Amino acid sequence: MQGGVPVFRINFGSMLLHPVLGALDLTWDALSDNCRSQAVPRTAAKTPEFQNAPFYRMVKNKTPFERYRLNDPEVRAKYPLFETLGGIGITDYIALFASYGRKTPMTWADLPAGVEGAIASFATKRTGGFSADEVEDLKSLSTPLALAMKGASDRSLAKTLLETYLGKASGAQVLDGLVDRGDGRVINCCLWFSDLRHSTRMAAELDIESYFATINDYFDCTADAVLDHGGEVLKLIGDAVMAVFPFEDGVRPADNMCLTAVMTARDALGRLAEKNRTRAEDGLVEIEFGIGLHAGKVMYGNVGTVRRLDLTVTGSAANEVERLEGLCKHLAVPVIASEPFKAIYGQELASLGRQDVAGIDGGLLAFTLPEFGNTPLRVVKT
Repeated sequence: MQGGVPVFRINFGSMLLHPVLGALDLTWDALSDNCRSQAVPRTAAKTPEFQNAPFYRMVKNKTPFERYRLNDPEVRAKYPLFETLGGIGITDYIALFASYGRKTPMTWADLPAGVEGAIASFATKRTGGFSADEVEDLKSLSTPLALAMKGASDRSLAKTLLETYLGKASGAQVLDGLVDRGDGRVINCCLWFSDLRHSTRMAAELDIESYFATINDYFDCTADAVLDHGGEVLKLIGDAVMAVFPFEDGVRPADNMCLTAVMTARDALGRLAEKNRTRAEDGLVEIEFGIGLHAGKVMYGNVGTVRRLDLTVTGSAANEVERLEGLCKHLAVPVIASEPFKAIYGQELASLGRQDVAGIDGGLLAFTLPEFGNTPLRVVKT
């Protein structure tokens, strides 16, 4: 090391408040001179492998400093990590922990308040290990390292939470400064809207765990399909999904986005068939939903109050795509597209004629995918 301390291996880690990840782990070693990053999922925090490590005991007990002489066989036997490090010649291992001062428990990991923080370890191959002065110098790095890890993890957490709750593109815009009420712009896009059938009845008949599991199965089919095809899920409105496929000249051509929306709809229905097959095997109620496809201009931006904002799309096109999806139940078809969507899509769609739609004078011309237009139209009375 340039500072004169013969460090062979450095590891930084931090417990995270995160919807998916439980910890971040960074490791550098002198042999490769590379830093490796690993994100540890939340589920791993409860595994024996994760808990049978020196840092886990330190975090749980909020121990700020530990030192292990790995040339002692009894010390190496304490943890599998020490057997590995001892096997490559590590003689001395110093571990540090600095709490971020969180005053509430990390309930997902069954850990008490104060355990969210940063850990660091330094290992050497020097015979005799670190000197007393080197140990004190390394201990003095605990607070600045914790501050650096806290800043990096907070930025990562903010990015992930915004993407998780707002969507990737929307979250990035908020993080970049789209935070004032009224901030926004007009965008051209394909709109994709789906709604779960019989949700009121299921809410009344199912216990809360089964109901939420059913809702999540529905989102696995719809919202996940949108994300996997590059769309932006703007809202999970109870049991509905509002998504957009924005148009962008040269990058996201309008006809390609409409084609992608159709592929997404077909994928969602394919996932639904598979999901219902497994649900039937488990004796669970079948899931049904409809999908509306539309194209047009919407206002995309912040609305609400100065203390509670919502980044969303508004405008007639946003209203119309919901109305189109509502026709799916009425006409007994799973997908309905609009005339503006058909004009951009440019490929075959089956006509369902002009349909009366609440709030829209003259109704809307409705179309469906060819595979659903070959059977006689069945109007469901509501």
